[in-house]
Amino acid sequence: MTKRVAVYARVSTTRQAENDISIPDQLAHAKRFCASKGWSFLSEYVDAGASARDDKRPQFQRMMEAVCVDPSPIDVVLIHSQSRFFRDVAGYSFWKRKLEKYGVSVVSMTQDFGEGSSANFAETVLAAADQYSSEETAKHVTRTMLENARQGFWNGSPPPFGYRTVEAEKRGQKIKKRLEIDEREAATVRKIFELFLKGDGTKGPMGVKDITSWLNRNGFRNRSGNPYYLSIVHAMLTRDAYSGVYYYNTHDSRTRRARPRDEWVGIDVPQIIPATDFKRVQALLRSRRPAMTGPRTISSDVLLTGLARCDSCGSAMMLRTGKGMGGTYRYYACSSNRLKGPSTCSRPIAVREDELNRLVLGALTDQLLTPERLPALVREALGHRQRTAAQNRVRKSALEKQLKETSAKIDRLIAAVADGDLPDMRQVRGQIDELSRQRDEAAHLLAALDSELPQLRQTLSKAQATSIAANLKRKLLDAPRPLQKRYVHGLVTEIVVSKETAMISGPPLALAAAVASPDKLGEVRSFVREWRTRRDSNSRPSDS
Repeated sequence: MTKRVAVYARVSTTRQAENDISIPDQLAHAKRFCASKGWSFLSEYVDAGASARDDKRPQFQRMMEAVCVDPSPIDVVLIHSQSRFFRDVAGYSFWKRKLEKYGVSVVSMTQDFGEGSSANFAETVLAAADQYSSEETAKHVTRTMLENARQGFWNGSPPPFGYRTVEAEKRGQKIKKRLEIDEREAATVRKIFELFLKGDGTKGPMGVKDITSWLNRNGFRNRSGNPYYLSIVHAMLTRDAYSGVYYYNTHDSRTRRARPRDEWVGIDVPQIIPATDFKRVQALLRSRRPAMTGPRTISSDVLLTGLARCDSCGSAMMLRTGKGMGGTYRYYACSSNRLKGPSTCSRPIAVREDELNRLVLGALTDQLLTPERLPALVREALGHRQRTAAQNRVRKSALEKQLKETSAKIDRLIAAVADGDLPDMRQVRGQIDELSRQRDEAAHLLAALDSELPQLRQTLSKAQATSIAANLKRKLLDAPRPLQKRYVHGLVTEIVVSKETAMISGPPLALAAAVASPDKLGEVRSFVREWRTRRDSNSRPSDS
């Protein structure tokens, strides 16, 4: 009786699938083998770029679903060698027995051990040898890739959105690559962070959901040409690479389990987002987690909510109530100690709410918003604005070049259609639509670069500085609590509270913008280098 055959072929990597002749050779060999045996070649299943150390292979699973039925349409699963089927003893034995349950045998074209217990023993030994060889190879490949990462080179996976790979050097036949900024994609990354920290000009800072809607509404698409999803935007907002360091070896490639941080390898990459802005975004994302922050926190009248952090463990400080000699009072306390227990913070901080509020407002009004200090801060912010403008000119030049190249591609396609060189209009229409989308996106980002920097005063006279300082102090001290809170959050990024001091920091550009337009405080841009009210920490009254 003629046996019905399903052939299974496999290579380990997509690079092998693209550049190797292994799969065509496996299939050709199978056809010759079937012909020599008088077997009927019915179907083929090919996994290009799949490891045989587990069964997570699309075509392998598809074959098993088709074959493992009663009655089975197949008598033999034909493989080139056992390693094509499995490189794991347990997996090989399990799936071989499952096939035998439905009357299907596994036959290797190059490794014929016959039948019976001796053949089963030989197959098991060979499967163990294949598993050992696979694990040893994986160990050496992993070691090589770790060393490659330690030397600052890219290991070949698709680069993060915002970057592209470029050849750094050549060692024999090996091409070593590094990451460089892809300006068109990087402009989208900067826009996402800008929307999160500032907004789009029509509304204040946006959350992940609003940013996703804004991107899709304005025609932005990810690298694959698809709309943005919440998960993609959140992943971009938390991607360390944008602040200048990409971490390699963070997860096990097979199990996807997180590795200990001491096993990570940091690779320096070009910075897209200033480190301070990136850190600020991470702090805001942490503070907005439902498990960490209740919805009422955002709209509460607590002046320093989301700003004060415990110096001992870095956790946010939450409001609590307690009793003292004067009765019931409220105080800021370490949230980690309160919610997770004493073991999470060795020196938990607690300070009365009215005391810390008074300290912060006093520092802002008496040490920061002074006629003597404002001109220097404005000059510093102007210097930053000039540096940012210079960077924007470079980015603008790159975007203009991409815009020109994209427009030229569109023109060439249209000309080819007009000349009758491209008869498949459906394919051409899709290309033109995608190129037009890229062109519109680049034009949108160019317009954003022209308008993103706030207008700042060039100089301040003594009389202007005195008047502005008095005006800002009055708004800080006399405004209703919601407006007062808005001013404080516009000027302050973080307050780190210890037993003896409270370190207050904030973006100088925010202060300069407040000087230029006090009514818009809270909607200003962040800045890389932050101010302090003094060179050292700001003393606060002792807990008494």
